[in-house]
Amino acid sequence: MKPLIKKVQHSYLLELIRALIRFKSHDKKRMHLYVQELGIKGKGLFTSAAFKKGELVFIAPGTTRVAHFEGNDCYLYPDWYGVDEHTWIDITYPFVKINHSCSPNTGIFSSRCFVALRDIEAGEEVTFDYSTSDDESDWVMGPTACACEAQHCRVHIGPIQTLPQPYIDQVYPYIPNYFIKKYHLKGRVDSSVDI
Repeated sequence: MKPLIKKVQHSYLLELIRALIRFKSHDKKRMHLYVQELGIKGKGLFTSAAFKKGELVFIAPGTTRVAHFEGNDCYLYPDWYGVDEHTWIDITYPFVKINHSCSPNTGIFSSRCFVALRDIEAGEEVTFDYSTSDDESDWVMGPTACACEAQHCRVHIGPIQTLPQPYIDQVYPYIPNYFIKKYHLKGRVDSSVDI
């Protein structure tokens, strides 16, 4: 049985206002984002503009949805990313093509603002860590191992509780607040992966 899904108030305008206040700009460079083939990995989101660390890369458009997933339900909508308890963004094209990386160059501020975690060069793929937006204990990225090719790839990607504390410290505050709370409230799986 599919989970009950409710469409809730679209919060793109609210995020635009937050971005103007926090970053002193909106996502004006978003027109420089494009989709490119990656061979066996499918497609990815790329930028033709450079971004400095801490700069807003884009505000994710899409519908905010409320749904509770259990067991394999968490695989029904693989393009959604979590922003709060049972709250997801059904992100639209081309932003839906943002791939996972164990060494991402963006993180999520608030719920829709993707911010550069480090300087991003023109022509570079834009990525974020899927683990920072999911807390479903049954969720693992699959069906195969991670293909991000990062130097410190974790290989098996799970919910936020599986991330090592040094990594969380590195990408905070660009993880939605709900997931930071979940990380600190629930037991974590220790990892020997260096960042």
